[in-house]
Amino acid sequence: MPGDDDKKRQIDAAVDDAMSMVRVQRSSKRNLYLIIGLLIIVVLARQTGFFANPNQGIPLPEVEMAQVDTLLADAPVLPQFGTLDGAAVRIVEFFDYACGHCRRMATVVDEITVLTPDIGVAMVEFPILGRESQLAARYALAAELQGGYGPYHRALMFSTVPFTDEGLMDLGKNLGLDAELLKADAYGEVIDEALAYNRQIALAVGVDGTPSFIIGDILIVGALEEGDFLGLIAAQRNP
Repeated sequence: MPGDDDKKRQIDAAVDDAMSMVRVQRSSKRNLYLIIGLLIIVVLARQTGFFANPNQGIPLPEVEMAQVDTLLADAPVLPQFGTLDGAAVRIVEFFDYACGHCRRMATVVDEITVLTPDIGVAMVEFPILGRESQLAARYALAAELQGGYGPYHRALMFSTVPFTDEGLMDLGKNLGLDAELLKADAYGEVIDEALAYNRQIALAVGVDGTPSFIIGDILIVGALEEGDFLGLIAAQRNP
């Protein structure tokens, strides 16, 4: 009957509308859960600064450590804080001047070298964040050739020096370095070789991000709280 057909169509339409609402509600609920999850991740990341879990350090096999030893010994330019020869614990840091977490870790590393003066830190310039990173690393290594790495490195980490030839030359001049020589060295073959060596060191242990550290024979990818860093050093002293 026509009346029954109309009712059926109305019922079918109502069912379709109801199912559409259910699908929308389910989709909205899923989206809400996703949004909440993302917000939690963002908050935790901001609170922790993407700090690595020290318990997730990767013990490096002897073969890899031997390869790292050889590469460090043969590196054309390898700045270091403290001394690697005879160090109670050796630390290798991979970093990029454009990396925010590397900047935060620069303070931690400075404090640790004061608190534990018998350690040695090999500073492996590992610029992976673009041309400006490459340029800053080149000039920093060039500063090492003039014996001015420490102040130059800290200025790049703790100030807002422009990562341009002009800005990096001006920094060198202000620190008492020969700015013209600094630029010439930055673009020279020795620095080319040094950066190539640094990539080999990173490749040897599978490092592809910054900051990363080899503390003794433990690889840590990510930043560390100072207390965790000191704990790992202590563990390497007393394995």
